[in-house]
Amino acid sequence: MTSAQINQPSGAREETVMVNAFREARTVPLWEQGVISLWFLVTFITMPGFTPIRYLLVLSFIGYFGLHYRTILPMMVKCWPLFLLPIFGMFSFLWSDYPSPAIRQGVLYLMTPFIIVVIASRIELRIILRCFFFASVIATLYTLTYYGTFARGGPYASKNYLALHMTFATFFALITALNTKEHSLIRLMAAPFVPVCLAIVFMCNSATSAVLATVGTAGLFGVRFVWLSITRMRHLRSVIMLSSFCAVLLGATVILNMPTNSFVNDFLGMMGKDTTLTGRTALWDAARMVSEDNPIKGVGLESFWQYDVGTAQTLNENDHKPFGTKLSFHNAYLEVRVHLGYIGFSLFWLIVGWCLIWTIYNWLRNPSMENSAMLVIAAIIFVSTFTESWLWSPLNALTNLFYLGAISTFSAGNRKYLGRIPVRIRRTASA
Repeated sequence: MTSAQINQPSGAREETVMVNAFREARTVPLWEQGVISLWFLVTFITMPGFTPIRYLLVLSFIGYFGLHYRTILPMMVKCWPLFLLPIFGMFSFLWSDYPSPAIRQGVLYLMTPFIIVVIASRIELRIILRCFFFASVIATLYTLTYYGTFARGGPYASKNYLALHMTFATFFALITALNTKEHSLIRLMAAPFVPVCLAIVFMCNSATSAVLATVGTAGLFGVRFVWLSITRMRHLRSVIMLSSFCAVLLGATVILNMPTNSFVNDFLGMMGKDTTLTGRTALWDAARMVSEDNPIKGVGLESFWQYDVGTAQTLNENDHKPFGTKLSFHNAYLEVRVHLGYIGFSLFWLIVGWCLIWTIYNWLRNPSMENSAMLVIAAIIFVSTFTESWLWSPLNALTNLFYLGAISTFSAGNRKYLGRIPVRIRRTASA
């Protein structure tokens, strides 16, 4: 540590004081923000001509890694749990009935954590969320051209997929509008998109996404206007967290000890669902049966939802889908268990647990608007893994978000506290 010196007029007395030293966040040029926004856009929505752009961007990120490997590689080492499952999946071509698709899919799975680590290693979280917002703005405007078809999915494959992406578009707009660190013009631009995206969510008639959007929006408002104020009061945050935890345990105990409670069925009925969760339970039963035939290492990537797999086509028939449709099990954990067995299942839980722990740790250490928003988003994505398989999809915007909340603390582009350094100052006699 070196001492700094502040010169004052001659005849002054000298003294040393300790000050906090910080390294400022890296300045990100506009072209770089544009490239990252484009990447988030092509992973957020599918438009004509996006496929070649997606692969060109993958190559550009590989080249970017080559230029800045000295700062990116150490961060990749810190994020090692994210790479174990993709590597294991890539080697599943050894036992997969479809080795070529398995290799291709494995490479795509490997590129998912690779690219988000490359991005997060050089850019602070606030800028990344801004890029997500710009991508969601373009996606929302494109979605509006499909007005009248939202209940059928609009530009997405299904209404649930559309509703979930518009839910997160709502969050991006709200995070940007509420963030006092953001530029005022960008905040004004973000505000109108909050009601627009929420309206699209409710027009999709997706009960799950409607609940997630409502809870998430309330959570973000609570973070901005309640939680950030609470954090300024000593020990109050800990008291509230402990009280909330005790209240949840007490409520769960009361409900579980009511032998005739029908809260779950009543809630499903209110949401327009039945106890089969729109046929999901039948898919889950089928997934368990398939996984029992290959319990350790699964059937391999891209080896189940194929036109000549009898069980897959039976599920298509039962779900009234055309022959050869590539469905999902609507459960990320069962999806992994079928394709990669208990080994992949364990590695997937390692990823989920590692991301949640680091996201919570980042929030506890620095409960800023950005970290609080990532906690809300990570919680919603985690809840959705039990009824949807989106976290298991490669090059997926939601997967990027889930990883981002955990890895952002390792970024070399963040403003960092370096410690306290001595500074010598000279004061005049009159001072």
